[in-house]
Amino acid sequence: MNEMIAMSILRVIPSAEETFKSTAGNGSYGSIDQLAEQKLLDKEAFEKYGYRFEVTTSAHGFEAVAMPSEYGKSGKRSFFIDQSNVLRAGDHGGGAATVADQPISQ
Repeated sequence: MNEMIAMSILRVIPSAEETFKSTAGNGSYGSIDQLAEQKLLDKEAFEKYGYRFEVTTSAHGFEAVAMPSEYGKSGKRSFFIDQSNVLRAGDHGGGAATVADQPISQ
């Protein structure tokens, strides 16, 4: 169940990032805090479903990852999404998924 919620949360990030970039971000992508400040996502969802979320940004894009807080207990797979809007997953023993992981069917 936690894995399904983590995937759902990550699927919201690309549209939130695009909205932020075209409005308050003035052409730049935003952090989780910045997206939450603009009410583009609910930060509480990032804190209560057994996954840790991280968003990193650059001049050309963003990467968002979700990793189980307690590997094997809160989940096994880690997830990745970026500006391509392709959700990817892999079992990394609690570590981060990357762009090299297999895509998940939308």
